[in-house]
Amino acid sequence: MMLYLQQLEQQVPATEHVLVAIDHTAWARPDAQTLKDRTHEYQQGVIIGQGYSTIAWIPEAQGSWALPLLHERISSWSSPIEKAASQLKLVCEQSINKRLSSFR
Repeated sequence: MMLYLQQLEQQVPATEHVLVAIDHTAWARPDAQTLKDRTHEYQQGVIIGQGYSTIAWIPEAQGSWALPLLHERISSWSSPIEKAASQLKLVCEQSINKRLSSFR
């Protein structure tokens, strides 16, 4: 994450806004009975598995790629919104870029 944030700060002019996106993805693991902390996730119906939250930098208004800054599993005692908020806070705290830090 730190390397990506340094690159972001070098590549993006100070006058430009930084756009980040956060995504919650469910990974089905119905047969992994020994996998700890499986949860009920929604992905085209309810599945048993684990949820993951990704926060990514979207570098272009026109284009189809993103640079993931953090990708973390969502535990059963957390929610996708709580995980997304903590990831955004961490990215903002680690950034020396005032545009990202102003989101706090």
